[in-house]
Amino acid sequence: MLQRALSFLGYTIGIDGDYGPGTAAVVTQFQTDKGLGADGVAGPDTWGAIDNLAPQGMDLSHNNGPVNWASLTPHIQFVYCKFSQGAGFKDPMFNNYITAAKQKSLVYGAYHFLTFQSAGQDQADNFLANGLDFTDPNVLPPALDIEWQVGSTDAESAQLDQYVANNKNACVQIITDWLSAVAAATNRTPVIYTARSYWDQYFNGITQFSGNPLWIPSYQTNPPGLPATGGWPDFAIWQYAEKGSLPGTSGDVDQDIFKGNMAALKALGRVGV
Repeated sequence: MLQRALSFLGYTIGIDGDYGPGTAAVVTQFQTDKGLGADGVAGPDTWGAIDNLAPQGMDLSHNNGPVNWASLTPHIQFVYCKFSQGAGFKDPMFNNYITAAKQKSLVYGAYHFLTFQSAGQDQADNFLANGLDFTDPNVLPPALDIEWQVGSTDAESAQLDQYVANNKNACVQIITDWLSAVAAATNRTPVIYTARSYWDQYFNGITQFSGNPLWIPSYQTNPPGLPATGGWPDFAIWQYAEKGSLPGTSGDVDQDIFKGNMAALKALGRVGV
């Protein structure tokens, strides 16, 4: 996480998990640049500056199972938790995760997995039962997960994706209706989570959502490219790992980094900010 953050902040550093001489040298340079004691050791002051300048987070659903929050690395600054999917499903782990995130004083939020088999308003109504106070400065804006559809079998998933391809305009309307309803109810600008390859394949040329902050998955060392024709000027959050290993979690965890400092993270998606 240290190497990832320093790389994201523009320092040339290998991301290999080895705190060797090269990493120590970059830490020393960062400390010098920020007016910290330049000893090459990532102590509390150095980590505090890094955590503020490049907040890192994770996103969770019931698929992740229990989290040992007491053992979670202190360098996780924010968490998005799945609340709902489609018009009826609600994630059974949501309340557990959110309660723990509050106790850890994390910035936290809820996301909805969009399906294209139900009306956008019905799915928005399902999501809006999450109980979060979106006026709280520690609450992230609502997030809409737009990606490959999930069926009970691979064949069903493929069929659902083909429906999107064949009914592009109707699916755009579902997205529009969800975003509009949730924005009106929360007075926040929702974040859109989508992959570059997905958007370019299924929603090529659709630019009307470019005002919604973009949360983009891309599992690589360098920051991701943007969807070719989505109109987004930049991304707000980068999901850089889907199989991260963090103290306190069991199995693979999605890891994220925010493009901005902690103050900007808390201001994300606030109307008039």
